[in-house]
Amino acid sequence: MTALIVIFITLSLMGSALWIMPPKKERQRMALRLHARKLGLIVQLTSIDLPDKWDKSLNRQKTTAYSLYRSKPVASLPEKVWLLPYEVWKYNALSNGWWSSDSIALTEDSRHVLDVYGDLLTGVKITPESVALYWNENGDEDALEAMARLATALAEIKAIAS
Repeated sequence: MTALIVIFITLSLMGSALWIMPPKKERQRMALRLHARKLGLIVQLTSIDLPDKWDKSLNRQKTTAYSLYRSKPVASLPEKVWLLPYEVWKYNALSNGWWSSDSIALTEDSRHVLDVYGDLLTGVKITPESVALYWNENGDEDALEAMARLATALAEIKAIAS
C-alpha cells in the first residue's frame, strides 16, 4: 500500500510538471527567437496597421516583428516604405505578388527570398532607422536565415528611386 501511495504521488508531481511545460509550438517559437538574436535580429510582439486594397482604411493586426536596426539612420530614406504581399491600388508592383509604397530596387537574392518565403510574411517596413519583417513565426530556421538575409539587403538601401 505504501508503494502505491508513493507511485501515485510521483505520478501526480510528474503530471503537474508536464502540465506547466510550454507546448511544442511555443518551444519552437522560443528557439526561433533565440536563433534570430544570434542572427542580429531583435524580436518584438507588436501590432501594425496595414492598408486595405483601396488604401481607404487601416486594418490592425497583431504580429511579431523581427527587426534589424541600422547603426546610423539614413536621412535620404522616407519616413517609412511598406512592402506588402497583396495589391494596394497606389503601390508599385515589386515582385511576384509583392507591392511597395515607394519604388525600390531589390537584389536578385531579395526577390528570390520574397518569392520563396513571401507567404510567411505579413509585411516589411523600411524606415531610416530599421528594417522590420512582420510574420507569424510559421517557418523554420532556414526561413529565418533567408529573412535575415533579406533584412540585411534591405538595410543596405540608402535611397529610394524616383
